[in-house]
Amino acid sequence: MPNVDVVAIPIPMTGNEPVMNMYPINALLSKPLRIKIGMDVFILGYPFGSAPPAFPVWKRGSIASEPDIVRMSTGYYLVDTASRPGMSGAPVILQNWTNDYLEGAVRAFNDKPATNFIGVYSGRLHSATEEAQIGMVWHASFVEEIIAMNTRDT
Repeated sequence: MPNVDVVAIPIPMTGNEPVMNMYPINALLSKPLRIKIGMDVFILGYPFGSAPPAFPVWKRGSIASEPDIVRMSTGYYLVDTASRPGMSGAPVILQNWTNDYLEGAVRAFNDKPATNFIGVYSGRLHSATEEAQIGMVWHASFVEEIIAMNTRDT
């Protein structure tokens, strides 16, 4: 899909012993959760450019558009969130602490949170004079496509 606002950056692993274990967020999947309108999502980023050594800020949002038609329409989810400048490019995860609707008609009950990477945050919708607290989250499958096809912007 043209005009997708997502990037994948390879991180080379060098040295003998890593200081920490690396785990790609696009592989984050504890159970295949079914995404529904109103479900909580978290945007993990650095609002206003807050910098390490702090960990990312977890900004809460909720799914605000029909998730089943994302890939057939715009390519992004709409999320209701009070995000701030500096959050663009942040991973977005869906997390559920109680019971989950899995892909298909299966329902699971948990003793620990279920977590899925669902996409990449790309900023809020706005007009020339106003800004909505509605953000865009590009579907996670675009990250996989970029990596698998070694796609580069022209």
